[in-house]
Amino acid sequence: MKYTSLFLDLDNTLLDFNMAEKQAVKRVLADHGLPAGDETASLYSAINKSYWERFERGEIPKSAIFVGRFETLLEKLDRTGDAAAISETYCRYLSDGFFTVDGAFALLDYLKEKGYRLYATTNGLSSTQYKRIDGSGLRPYFDGIFVSEDAAAQKPQKEYFEYVIAHIPEKDRSHMLVLGDSQSSDILGGINAGIDTCWFNPTRQPARFAATYEIHDLADLKTIL
Repeated sequence: MKYTSLFLDLDNTLLDFNMAEKQAVKRVLADHGLPAGDETASLYSAINKSYWERFERGEIPKSAIFVGRFETLLEKLDRTGDAAAISETYCRYLSDGFFTVDGAFALLDYLKEKGYRLYATTNGLSSTQYKRIDGSGLRPYFDGIFVSEDAAAQKPQKEYFEYVIAHIPEKDRSHMLVLGDSQSSDILGGINAGIDTCWFNPTRQPARFAATYEIHDLADLKTIL
């Protein structure tokens, strides 16, 4: 088979990050007496996404994300609060978000049966991501788990993938495939590292970077692998 080693993104590829984020932010805002409806959750999601994209472009350090996104949210809401305390509680709630994307387990069962080596490749906090992997039941499927915090680099940086490759048996990049939903981290990251990519695009968004493959449902990957 052409590919032996698959680099699988977690958030919004295998794990339903949107659901976990929405639940966590509503809980923490309610705890702190702040508006906790869908509108505020959507506002936070947009702010959080913008912080991570700035981080991926190298514009801000990771340390600026976690408290900064809640400082920005408080400013947008014209409210005062302890952004650091909100951030700490939010991360704890987020780590309880064990929701999986439809078809995730069926795909993983298929890939393991076919003999692929599967690696979780994710940006985020190690403590949060490991807890979510364990709570969701995904850990037994992986031959390795690589969180950006442990790698001291993040997708889409080439250094992140160099770290992953240094810790797996396969060294031939032509036998590797990156699967993920994010153009700015997964697809660009694969391109930067010289690895084929598969863009999981369930909402059929326009592409910014050309992936090797594009799928709209996780089951579609079976037509490639």
